[in-house]
Amino acid sequence: MYLKRHLRFLISKSWNYLTLAGVIRSSFLKSYSIKCQNSSKMITLNEVISVLNKMAPLSLAESWDNVGLLVEPVILKPIENVYFTNDLTEEVLDEAEKTGANLIVSYHPPLFAPLKKITSQTWKERIIARCLANGIAVYSPHTSWDSASNGLTDWLISIFDGKITVIQPHMSSPNFNYVVNISSENSFAVQKFNGCLKDFLESQFISQINKEFKITNYGQNNVQILCTSTFLSLLNDMEILSEFDLHANKNETLPSSISGSGRFCQLKSSLTIGNVVTMIKEHLGVEKLMLALPKSKTLDSTIDSVATVAGSGASVLRGVKADLYLTGEMTHHDILDAVHKNVVVVLSNHSNSERGYLNVFVERFSKYLPHLKISISTTDKDPLILI
Repeated sequence: MYLKRHLRFLISKSWNYLTLAGVIRSSFLKSYSIKCQNSSKMITLNEVISVLNKMAPLSLAESWDNVGLLVEPVILKPIENVYFTNDLTEEVLDEAEKTGANLIVSYHPPLFAPLKKITSQTWKERIIARCLANGIAVYSPHTSWDSASNGLTDWLISIFDGKITVIQPHMSSPNFNYVVNISSENSFAVQKFNGCLKDFLESQFISQINKEFKITNYGQNNVQILCTSTFLSLLNDMEILSEFDLHANKNETLPSSISGSGRFCQLKSSLTIGNVVTMIKEHLGVEKLMLALPKSKTLDSTIDSVATVAGSGASVLRGVKADLYLTGEMTHHDILDAVHKNVVVVLSNHSNSERGYLNVFVERFSKYLPHLKISISTTDKDPLILI
């Protein structure tokens, strides 16, 4: 009797242990499965930068600007938390660290003038030191956002309804440096390629199509291509093309109609200056603006055109024929010059003309990388206030 009870006890215990082991194993496998699923969604710094560059190519930035990846930690970790700000100050960095950010996208570059040392003596040095110590990468788009189609400046001018043009178009460098025409009146030479030079080029250089050259036009005994200088040299050295005439011309750099500095809007209908001021306040989310009126103008006067540049716009706006200039800041003398030319000037303070675009950009960015945690600084603000 005792042996039977003891045997039932041991069987019961063994069953409980087996059940418990099964639960533990199941939980472990479930946990492991979740980790595996999450690991497949891990995003590298290069992948995030690729998206940022796709949305606003760094090639659009001004030549004097310092854009792109400015701080890269030695130990690269998957990017899980991206933090956006207009300016990277010490207070902003405090907030970024609290959110757990491992990438900060700062519209203005925190590094502009070269640093000779990284110590705790200046605020910019301290920011870089802290980012490196905490494994936080820093990326700055700056004027690439300004210039990009559907970018910051287009967001700023979107207040108004009318025909919009670029004030200083971006001069886009062509992907292919040369336009090359290859032709021959010699039918024997053409027969070498089975009557089609186009097919020969495409089969001979299949891996280089759209990378080193692109065929734009062709006939039975001629072909026109766009190509790089490297591919042009290759064509010149080809013995099989010696009986063909080869004419190469430099491919011209052309102005873009959709990207560049500043925007001009010819309004569909006239607006009073008072209404324009109200519209700008609502768009930028500010309560006050600075306004310079020409002698002949009042708030009830109407305008028919607007020119705008985010940030500091005098260098782009100077000489532009528009009824109203909208920008963040201008010098005293540039304002005087504008109003004496009968141009209304509206200033918001530098970063107030830029900060609102962060929300627009982040919304688009999140669609590319929906698994990332993304936040926008609530600490970042313009250092100047109107009182």
